[in-house]
Amino acid sequence: MGNSEKFAGRCLSEKETERHFQRLEMLVEFSRLFEYKDANDRAVAIIGPAFLDTLLSDILIEFMVEDDKEVNKLLQPEEPLGTYGSRVTACYCLGLIGGIVMADLKLVGKIRNRFAHDIRAGFSDPKISQWCRGLRWHKELLFAEPPPDATDRDLFQVGVNCLVTHLNGVPGIARYSKRSKVPYP
Repeated sequence: MGNSEKFAGRCLSEKETERHFQRLEMLVEFSRLFEYKDANDRAVAIIGPAFLDTLLSDILIEFMVEDDKEVNKLLQPEEPLGTYGSRVTACYCLGLIGGIVMADLKLVGKIRNRFAHDIRAGFSDPKISQWCRGLRWHKELLFAEPPPDATDRDLFQVGVNCLVTHLNGVPGIARYSKRSKVPYP
């Protein structure tokens, strides 16, 4: 068996390649906008989860059958998988992410919602502080506790960056478990 036959089923389709490079472009833009030096807490609290939402959508697209029209319909805002929360739950229930990642994504969503709906929100808000200190994936990933002088915003940004790093690889994994259309009508 030659190399071309051996890897024929593993090559990316044109659509998959395009989505991959779009994701890389968005990652570069995310890293530019999610600056640690940026003084705007609200921007940080909204940009991070927005990119996580995009990654969750990409994971689901790579996992579901190749039917752009129907898959995109499911992911529209008023449809079953059109919200951040529904995408988190779907990725978890489909076995695409683990429980700690799911819990952290839900906390990040709560933080984002607080910033989006309360003009006075800040990382010093007691509830937001509690949620930031409840993030666990970065501790699991880095096998370390954060430094004692880490601010709640630091914890949020490190937590989101660790989630982004992890989730950025999941679309490729999901692609290898991609659902196939049933062969009968």
